Formats: sequence, structure tokens, C-alpha cells
Amino acid sequence: MRKSVTQDDLLKAFATIARYLADSIREAANENAAGDTSPAYYDARSSPTGPTTFRRAAAAGAFPSFRVGRKLMARKADVDAWIATQARTPKPKKQSGDDADAAFFASLQPRRSSR
Repeated sequence: MRKSVTQDDLLKAFATIARYLADSIREAANENAAGDTSPAYYDARSSPTGPTTFRRAAAAGAFPSFRVGRKLMARKADVDAWIATQARTPKPKKQSGDDADAAFFASLQPRRSSR
């Protein structure tokens, strides 16, 4: 025979479920407050390189990437490591002062033809 469910039984069941959900949410909030709350992945918009550079680098295989729907995603640590390897080399210094003037005036002098 089937036991009939009373309203009190339903309320007790819902209260148990509500306590479980509240504990789970509280636990997740405490974990986020203690740790890093930033996302672990970049997409083209959130990447520090900008969308075009992010897509080109991912297509060239500079770092592992994957698609979630239409979004191209990559692990934040992989992108940051790739950025760190992309150091710019300094441009050569321009000539200054007398050296630059001498080079300029030498270029104005007519060339002698060799006969």
C-alpha cells in the first residue's frame, strides 16, 4: 500500500534541500573569497593582446586554444607565458649632434666621377 504524503513531509523535504543548497553556495563563496576570482581563460575580447592578435597567435599555434561555440578560448597561463616570450628589441639609436650633421652634409656633396 502507498503511504500518502502530507504537507508537513513536503515542507521537511524542501527545508532539507534548501539547507543543502545554502551550504553549497556558502562553501563556493568562501572558496572564491580566499582564492583567485579571475577567470582561468581568455577569449579574444578579454585577452590583453587585443582580439586580432589573440586570434592570429592562436591560429599560428602560439598557445593551445579551443572553441566554445563561436568563442575562441585559451588558458590564461598559456597566453600570459606566450606574451612574456614576446619581448621587443629596442630600436637602434639615431645619430645625434655632429655625426648626424656630418653625414647629412656629406650626402649633399656632389660625387666625383672616376675617369
